[in-house]
Amino acid sequence: MIRTSTPTSPHPGLPPRGVGALPTLRAGGLVLLPTANLWQMVTDTRQFASVKRMLSVCPVTATNRPELIFSDRATLLSWFPQLHPKLDTLLSYHGRILTVLTPANSLVPSAVVDRRGEVAVRLALDPFCHRLTKDLEGPLAAVLAMGDESAGLPTRFGRVRSDVLRASNFTVQRRQREDIDLAPAVRVRMKKGHLEFL
Repeated sequence: MIRTSTPTSPHPGLPPRGVGALPTLRAGGLVLLPTANLWQMVTDTRQFASVKRMLSVCPVTATNRPELIFSDRATLLSWFPQLHPKLDTLLSYHGRILTVLTPANSLVPSAVVDRRGEVAVRLALDPFCHRLTKDLEGPLAAVLAMGDESAGLPTRFGRVRSDVLRASNFTVQRRQREDIDLAPAVRVRMKKGHLEFL
């Protein structure tokens, strides 16, 4: 199991309480952190074995669907150049947390692709998550930090189950006493030229 400790000299740009997140991700580890949308377990999307391990800890359900979090529009479009312009515009200007469903490609781990061949993508709205994805130079694969739906949504750190906590290689120590949000992100896809909200 990968364990990292907080170095005495923080990585530039990341707050001291989260500085261990980047080396953990680069080593193929799992990071537990608050994003703009609830508490999530994340890993480097490009490390397929880590993505599978993350999904074994926090399985896919009707509520808990994996998504890819990008630092900015340019990186998102470098991965998905075929993204429909309406979806691109919606992601760039939508005020709330929003994921869009788009056809997956060979860059995407098959474990996060749904039965329609789509993957959920979004931009990082939380400043820490944005900095982390920027420094990682690639998207985060993410799921809600929940082992099963009976435990409820991880709206605050205290609602994350102990088995999920133990599986994390690094926990970001910020916003642990806050309620983050009350619901998963809104999802949308293009269907016959029209936006379909799910």
